[in-house]
Amino acid sequence: MKTQTNKQVLDKVREGFRRVGLTFPHLAGLIQMVRPQLDMRVQTMGVFASGRLVINPEFVAALSAPDLMFVLTHELYHLALRTHERGEGTDPHAFNCAHDYIINDMLREELQVAHIPAGGLDRPGARHLSAEKILGEMQRDGSCPQRVWQKQPGQGGSGGGGGWDDADWGDSGRVTDSEAQAGDRQGDEGPAGDVLDSTLEREWFADLQAGQQQEQARAVREEAARAMGLKGLMESMAGRGRGDEAGAQQDTVAALRGLYRPPWELALQRWMESVAPSDRTYARPSRRGADRRDVVLPGRKREGWILHIILDTSGSMVEEVPRALGAIADFCEAMGVEQVRLVQCDTEVGRDEIVAPADMAQWQVTGYGGSDLGPAMLRLAEDADVACAIIVTDGDIAYPETPVPYSVLWVLPAWKNPEEFTPPYGKVIAMTH
Repeated sequence: MKTQTNKQVLDKVREGFRRVGLTFPHLAGLIQMVRPQLDMRVQTMGVFASGRLVINPEFVAALSAPDLMFVLTHELYHLALRTHERGEGTDPHAFNCAHDYIINDMLREELQVAHIPAGGLDRPGARHLSAEKILGEMQRDGSCPQRVWQKQPGQGGSGGGGGWDDADWGDSGRVTDSEAQAGDRQGDEGPAGDVLDSTLEREWFADLQAGQQQEQARAVREEAARAMGLKGLMESMAGRGRGDEAGAQQDTVAALRGLYRPPWELALQRWMESVAPSDRTYARPSRRGADRRDVVLPGRKREGWILHIILDTSGSMVEEVPRALGAIADFCEAMGVEQVRLVQCDTEVGRDEIVAPADMAQWQVTGYGGSDLGPAMLRLAEDADVACAIIVTDGDIAYPETPVPYSVLWVLPAWKNPEEFTPPYGKVIAMTH
């Protein structure tokens, strides 16, 4: 193999990320957060939650441009899907592998490639499964792969030079003596997975401060949430059909607040004012909607008042939740609602939590399985303090036929004809573009 300099490899990585951005525009912001760094202590490639991407230069040098784009996109999706956090409480490496199967199968479909590059983990159909289901299957068959990517025959190990000249290493990739010793302790194999934990990052990079690491991870999480929200928006605009696969997949949802200003907001505001009237106040003016001339958004006194929201998290709702959460969160702030109760349900209640409206801008949704909101609606019915609830759904659901003891606003996605959904109680509105 012809050796390449540090600059040539980094240029190849930068070009790879450029290709990723052109192919997956929703990842452009996340690409800006990632900090590529050449490092011989990894056998192939690995990413930290802080956005640091460590790359074995020999591994990259052997990849074709399409294969490198695939691998780089794969690492970005670990950040977008928050594999680092979701793996907590499980075997981190096993969860890493489960997400590898899902991401690779998803990219195979999106990029229309016949094979997963670099010997990557391959499980056809994994994109339709949850990580938890794949974990269960791996436990039953006793399989847990040791490698995410495979180096090509003839490539050096993680601790060897492989024909590289120290003079080729720049500031962003040079391996110090202490790092080389750490690489020797790892052996030729290095870390088994490509999702690397924060403890290892602090061990490898002694100058990294814990506060700095946490701040970088927080910024990456926020950008990852925006990326997933943009992905849902772009797929919706492209007319992707509603999903019907069952599962317990969790996705990070970005509400894309401020990007949606549809006319249905007026109906939402009128309903909220009618079910929870209170005095106007200008002591706490709305921080959003200042550019609106068609809808008045005065502040409201809502001390101690909680807005209850039920999210239909069946498979067909994956594209609609961000839009609804964004608009509802904006109105909650505009009207002075200080707390929101989010109840997620597909065929059973997934999560039931109290949050501030601002926290709805980045939310983890559980479910994407069946379609029965009865458990969530009956749970609210047992709470005497619940006076009203917004139910975000596509209408293809089961629900209690007997009216519940609180006011209901059914919020449907734009593609749903409200005349096709006629529950025996509550008001029905549809999100419009």
